[in-house]
Amino acid sequence: MGEFADRWANTFEVVEQLRVVHSRIAALQAEEAALMTRLYEARRAEQIDLGVGLLYAGESTATEIGVALKMSQRSADNLINIGLDLEHRLPTTAEAFAAGRIDLAQVRAIRETLTNVRGDQLAELEPKIAAYAENADPQRVRRTARRWIAEADPEGQAVRRKEAEAERYVSVNAADNGTAVVDAVLPAAGGRTLYEKLREMACTQVCGEDPRTQNQRRADALVALADGTGRLTCQCGRADCPRAPFDAVAPMPRKALVQVGVSAETLAGLQDNPALLAGFGAIDADLARQIARYARFQIITDADTAVEKGSGVKELTYRPTARVAARVRALDGICRAPGCQVPAADTDLDHQDRFDHDNPDNGGPTTEHNLGARCRRHHRLKTLADNNRNGWKVDHLPDREVHWTTPTGDSITTTPEGTPYLFPSEPVPPVTAAGVPDAETISPFIDAGPVIDGLMEMMHVYCTPSQRKAYWRTRRASLT
Repeated sequence: MGEFADRWANTFEVVEQLRVVHSRIAALQAEEAALMTRLYEARRAEQIDLGVGLLYAGESTATEIGVALKMSQRSADNLINIGLDLEHRLPTTAEAFAAGRIDLAQVRAIRETLTNVRGDQLAELEPKIAAYAENADPQRVRRTARRWIAEADPEGQAVRRKEAEAERYVSVNAADNGTAVVDAVLPAAGGRTLYEKLREMACTQVCGEDPRTQNQRRADALVALADGTGRLTCQCGRADCPRAPFDAVAPMPRKALVQVGVSAETLAGLQDNPALLAGFGAIDADLARQIARYARFQIITDADTAVEKGSGVKELTYRPTARVAARVRALDGICRAPGCQVPAADTDLDHQDRFDHDNPDNGGPTTEHNLGARCRRHHRLKTLADNNRNGWKVDHLPDREVHWTTPTGDSITTTPEGTPYLFPSEPVPPVTAAGVPDAETISPFIDAGPVIDGLMEMMHVYCTPSQRKAYWRTRRASLT
């Protein structure tokens, strides 16, 4: 009995220690957010003095923090925004956070519910909600705060709703093992309409023996709305499926509107090296081949053989040719700034050595080696760095490496994301499915042969000139 009592008492001590540690962590989180905010305000003031516009001054701070702390730019942006609100709008919340009485999750809940509350109501409600949060989990904070806000200002509820609806969005982010997380904020009626449509498709467009769960059917239904088919195909496998007549006349899916970088050997089933799916990262070879069934192809050759005829003239124009643009985006894969995951298809092609519009002979040429994929935000960062207006330094190195140095001297070198997928140095033996079937054996909808310049919905494929010659010799022999 004594041993049991000792163990029971020890659990109380553990719980109390958990409270103490959690409070310490919360206080440190508050300090971290405050320091990030201080750095942002300092950088913003410096850049405004150097002539940077108010809209963009200081935005490079999140990238600088990402380099220093090895964290994502998105996380740094979020913490800076929280810190600004704590400093300027939420003083009681800031005090409780700094003292460790509430943690970061509770702060997020308070901030999100009070985002569109006007000043006089904010001064009344914020202390009340912050005090409530000290003894409530984040979800309960949100629910209770929403009720208090609606009670305190029913007239303003419609205004807040419209302001919130104006911030609607849809984003798709990479998850594990070839999956994605779709995140969206929609107007309430629109969100419910979408869900009911997916539920209707999941319940009425397949027979009772379809093996998928309701969750899986709704997920497939969302893709069906996007790919143009607009309906689910039953997967029961029965010859007498009552949905078969409807499936037979269902529209065919659109060609893949995604960008994948993969080696020719993997595409043909000779290797199983991973492929690069734009915006997501590595995917397995079998999935890449599935995507390729409905894709068009852009052949990306060895860098040493990529010089175009007449390139001496084309280098003197600001915009790159379609072929050069496709190569740069295929090789880089994503924005070349540290911590940025924007797909190269959605980026600007930025000149490392600046192009001289007045005298192109004096400026940086428009060539593969002088161009890099940068999202609009990091394009601005590089341009401001070139003009000595943000303290950054950006250098191009051999093999498409880019060296970034922050105003405080931290540095990081980024390498092209797409190159290892297009040019795999170590072959992976094939263990999954065979190669992509010939277009003639699948469907006349598929066109896997010609090179389509300037097409963003493409499959980037690497093969050497000798491989291409061997392929066409084999192809011609098979047709005779």
